[in-house]
Amino acid sequence: MTASGDGYEKIDVTGNDAELQKVIFHQHRKLDELVDSSKQVKQQVDSTISSSEALLRSLGKSLPERRRLIQLDKKPVAQLRSWQEITTEGEAAIPDKVAITDLLSNQEIVSVEQQLMHLRDEFDLQHKLDRLDYGIAGIAGVLASLVDIFLVKMPTTKELLGGSSSQGGTLSDFFKNHLRNKFTGQEIRELEENNWVPYDASTSKNLTEYVTGLGPRSHRFHSIGHDPILGFIFGVKDIICGTMTTIDSKGKFVTQTISGAPVGMSLFDALGRQIGHLKSDIGTPAGLPVPFMSLLGLIQVGSFGEKGRTVGELARTMYAQGYDFGHFLAMSIPVLIIEVIVRTFYFLKRLSEGHGFMQSIPINVPGEPHKPKLQTMLFMAHTIATAANAGKVTFTSNPLAINFPQWIWFFKSAMQQLKWVAWTKEEERFAHVQKKLDCDWENVNDNLLAEWSVFEEPAIMIGQY
Repeated sequence: MTASGDGYEKIDVTGNDAELQKVIFHQHRKLDELVDSSKQVKQQVDSTISSSEALLRSLGKSLPERRRLIQLDKKPVAQLRSWQEITTEGEAAIPDKVAITDLLSNQEIVSVEQQLMHLRDEFDLQHKLDRLDYGIAGIAGVLASLVDIFLVKMPTTKELLGGSSSQGGTLSDFFKNHLRNKFTGQEIRELEENNWVPYDASTSKNLTEYVTGLGPRSHRFHSIGHDPILGFIFGVKDIICGTMTTIDSKGKFVTQTISGAPVGMSLFDALGRQIGHLKSDIGTPAGLPVPFMSLLGLIQVGSFGEKGRTVGELARTMYAQGYDFGHFLAMSIPVLIIEVIVRTFYFLKRLSEGHGFMQSIPINVPGEPHKPKLQTMLFMAHTIATAANAGKVTFTSNPLAINFPQWIWFFKSAMQQLKWVAWTKEEERFAHVQKKLDCDWENVNDNLLAEWSVFEEPAIMIGQY
């Protein structure tokens, strides 16, 4: 936008602002006319005085002395017009719209643009990462990558998709062994007996509708009620309704009534039974599937490996090879490392810079300003860790090396960052500038009200020289 004002002339101002602009423009024009008129009168008066003084001197007369200030017996009163009268006069005098360029000179417009640019730069500087911020994000991302590569690794498995076999990662084996030792065999049997659910059929033998791919080793992958998160929706629904909800190996969604299953259980009883059943399965060799991974069975596209598996078939094979909830917990450690390191050091750094507790707390609190710098640091760290995991998968040629939680967190962070860059940043920058302008306008308005109250006095004393 140039100082010529072409862009400003396109701004459509309506309502009170348009009315105010007309008043300002009209009063400004009247003031210019008064100034010009007063200059002409002053020139005429000065010329007349000079001529009179010259005439008096030529006649040998002395010039009169300046008269002293005298008090007028009758005091003139200047009546203050109402605002409505002033605006009506402005509307009548200026029928057309008033542009910003009618009110400000090119030099004034340039000055305003410079001030606005300064406010925008001020906002950008507040959210710009410094070297320490980059260092925190980089260290967190690298540390998480090292943990994923050397400690999480992948489940103990034979080669898959032509990749090398794996002896299992330290963290993965630790969580799996911990879950398997959580309950004794007797405790698991008691949990199974006391928490029977209708969605636990391991084959299609006694089902009214055949479920392709359903088997003892894979039925928990196909039955959505076994999902650690989705199970509290689909599993509870199945318990209450006496049904079984599955996604078969062909990507077909199948819901069927289970013969002999009790119906009408209360919601809280169904929740209790759901928890009990998941506890009975979590410590078994097959374990529970990774949260939401059962939904990949709906994606019957792609061709991976020598057998040309689809995404859904590959996910099913990964679960059968040990890519279960225990491994999911191990994969979550790198994500947790990033979140803890970045958020902790962000909090400490903000406090050391003199910010208050609420402005430093490493989460977005309702009613408090958004924290895009924290969001950017998390995005950078998760990007580093995700890139390292992608390299790990490529190097091993084994899909079991995919860090599912890390990719989920990366996409979540990427969407937030995209939203910030594409939309939110400009909105918040505009709000930052507008807040400053509103504050300045309030100061101007207060001064105007103060001046207005002075002119609202009943009379103005006018003296004479």
